Amino acid sequence: MCRDCGCDEHIVQVNAGPHERNNVFVSLPCDPSGCTSAHTVRSVDEDGNEGEVIPSQCISSALPTVDGSAGELVWQIDHLDAGEIASFAIDTPEESGEAAGVSIAIKENEQADICVGDDLFTSYVVREGIARPFCYPIIGPGGLDVAREVSFPPKEGIDHVHHKGIWVAQGNVNGTDNWSEMEGHGCTLNRKLTVESQGPLFAQLHAANDWVDNKGDKILEEDTFIRVYNTPDAARILDFTTVWSATEGGVFFGDTKEAGTVSIRLKESMEEREGGTIQNAFGAIGEAENWGKPAPWVDYYGPVEDCICGVTIMDHPTNLRYPATWHVRSYGLFTANQWGLHDFTGDPAKRGDYALPAGHSLCFRFRLYVHEGDTAAANVAGKYLDWIFPPQVTVPE
Repeated sequence: MCRDCGCDEHIVQVNAGPHERNNVFVSLPCDPSGCTSAHTVRSVDEDGNEGEVIPSQCISSALPTVDGSAGELVWQIDHLDAGEIASFAIDTPEESGEAAGVSIAIKENEQADICVGDDLFTSYVVREGIARPFCYPIIGPGGLDVAREVSFPPKEGIDHVHHKGIWVAQGNVNGTDNWSEMEGHGCTLNRKLTVESQGPLFAQLHAANDWVDNKGDKILEEDTFIRVYNTPDAARILDFTTVWSATEGGVFFGDTKEAGTVSIRLKESMEEREGGTIQNAFGAIGEAENWGKPAPWVDYYGPVEDCICGVTIMDHPTNLRYPATWHVRSYGLFTANQWGLHDFTGDPAKRGDYALPAGHSLCFRFRLYVHEGDTAAANVAGKYLDWIFPPQVTVPE
């Protein structure tokens, strides 16, 4: 681990495990209170010779890591064969003239723009008058937007005006509808936007929000963390993590299909009814085989201009009711929904209700993979394994 953390060892090994890895991000538990924001990471060959510096990034966050560590040191590996073990030297930071890689620019009370290099990937919009924050546009392969257009005011005749970019919502929270924009709906109000990290490998935004009912009374606090990685132009990776905290008393989430713990409304040309394809981790194809069915991930792809573009939503094994059930439609609505079990099964006795006790929190982690090509060409299954079973980093004895 890194010397700044007070650790003796600075040589680590990365084991690919049983899978080939390409452009994979690996991480090492770290205590950023004793670290600087960058480290010197170098590859080490079989003879112990160190190579060139590899970009790395250290982060501490209001969001706890899955393993419970205070933070993590992250770097990227271009390629590992299945079973390959690579060594790396981690040392104190050196002067670096590297470009930012991924950056965030906050426009107060309006939005946070997240750029990969010089190119906008998405904006997290919090402007006054919207029902809840959302990410839009979603710029995918070839600079093409994969989300349905969002306009203010909404275009005449548009269906489901509450479907905006990427968003999080639930249709029955203590009896309040915080999903739609129908009369009497609840809202999600942003309190603060914070850039937790930006650098050569990724940028991370923290949005502190309040859920309120139609009278403005607070129901719960939401903390959303959006991490965007520096990846090749043919693909983008966005980690979307949401924590709901019962700060005002117990919270009851009712059984409803009108919900998406993470949701996206896709470009019209990508819709299944326009020739797009929905496919899940088990090979099920189309709305009929995917709507209301559990799966670790679902991929939705279709044409955008002269390119085939897709979006995968991946569910993390630590999430409630993993694997998620999917409220995914032929008209481009695509959501992970853990709540609508009676609708999905057709059995009124099967309920998706959930009671969050006062003072407790509920965390959901998702990864969105915006890619070129169909499910197979984008190696969606492999990218999912990179996330939930990443290469293992160890300190040799």
